[in-house]
Amino acid sequence: MHCFAILFDSFTFYNKKYEAKLLAYVFMHNHIHFILFFEEQTRLIDYMRDFKKFTPLKIREHIQVSQPNLVENIAYEHRLQHFKIWTDRYDDVYLYSRDVCEIKIEYMHNNPVRAGLVNNPIDYPFSSAAFYEGRREKSQLIHYRDVF
Repeated sequence: MHCFAILFDSFTFYNKKYEAKLLAYVFMHNHIHFILFFEEQTRLIDYMRDFKKFTPLKIREHIQVSQPNLVENIAYEHRLQHFKIWTDRYDDVYLYSRDVCEIKIEYMHNNPVRAGLVNNPIDYPFSSAAFYEGRREKSQLIHYRDVF
């Protein structure tokens, strides 16, 4: 799924720009979950503003080229905006302990299981579950135990 690659590449860029680390993620067909750790100053608002501004442009470009019949699904007319991928809001939850972080990661990783896409979270290729089971290289992920 090329759209998921766009999201992952965006994490790489914005993590560097805002000195953030990606601890966990799950990309579903209609939503995403991810956990970030900011090394210095928490700049979540700036991160999300930029992420939610840039990724729709790239995703729309991809859809227009690869599946033009789906463009109408993201059409949205409001002021100068013509397409919409993300909702205007996002949930930000402060993970104040290792236990809370583990609960959130487990919940995220089980999304594909609850959706009936896989029987085991590590079998879902668009998530960090396999990383946490030692079945995928680190790449840009950092283990939550390294920060909690």
